[in-house]
Amino acid sequence: MEPFDKAHAQDWGYLLNLVGRHAKYGGEPYTVLDVLPEGPQLVLQHAREQSIQSDLQGRPYRRVPRTVCIQTRDIDGSPSDLLDLLYLEEPSR
Repeated sequence: MEPFDKAHAQDWGYLLNLVGRHAKYGGEPYTVLDVLPEGPQLVLQHAREQSIQSDLQGRPYRRVPRTVCIQTRDIDGSPSDLLDLLYLEEPSR
């Protein structure tokens, strides 16, 4: 596993290339699921943990993988300290 390169926290091409890669965030296993343009943010899907999703009426409906969103930039525009907890699996060659 390699640490997230904070120099690329705003590089859209770099961030998009992370989609599908396995990662560890805070020591827990995740997969990079998506990149949202607001922030930008990385969307991570937990490899094992699930949460309960509600239906439109608020009733428990089904189990879904737990996801988290990580801002890549702080309010002042510098790379987020949360990225220090993100380690990425080496890309397959």
